Amino acid sequence: MLLTQKTNEIYEYVKANGRVSIEELCTVTGRGARSVGANVTDLQKKGLAAREKETVEGAEKPVTYVVLTDAGKTFVPSEDAE
Repeated sequence: MLLTQKTNEIYEYVKANGRVSIEELCTVTGRGARSVGANVTDLQKKGLAAREKETVEGAEKPVTYVVLTDAGKTFVPSEDAE
């Protein structure tokens, strides 16, 4: 399975840093929440990542974190379609 450049950027950051908020991903990539969210959705559809919402004291809304699934932790990009 091959990832797009932007999706791979998100994947590699989460793989290296563990549980990461959408806000942090926006900061490190310099992209907006919609763009990052689309890449996270792509990872979810491929079974490589999951979203976790958590209520954080002082935050207006729950914070969304991205974590790798077991498949995501062992994933190696390849040229195969699936």
